[in-house]
Amino acid sequence: MLKSDYKGGVNMKKADFVANVAQKSGVSKKDAEAVIDAALETITEALKNRESVSFLGFGSFSAVKKNPREITIPGTTRKVKVPAKYSVRFKPGKLLKEAVE
Repeated sequence: MLKSDYKGGVNMKKADFVANVAQKSGVSKKDAEAVIDAALETITEALKNRESVSFLGFGSFSAVKKNPREITIPGTTRKVKVPAKYSVRFKPGKLLKEAVE
């Protein structure tokens, strides 16, 4: 991590992430950003096609269907129907869980 650019406990911005990847991989920031953008686009396309994406040890992304339901608006008795929709679920892998602990 570039300690001068990123302080722990603060949200890492995309520019910080790109700079760290560029430094660790020895490529330019421009090339690192292009690869990161392509990877994120590929994950997004797979999820749109209802495919899951897994990285051994890191985790997996999947599109899950949420059933329709009825909710009550807090502070009122008004009920609202929420339609079925797809959502993204991330399940962390064993190595990521251990690294965070």
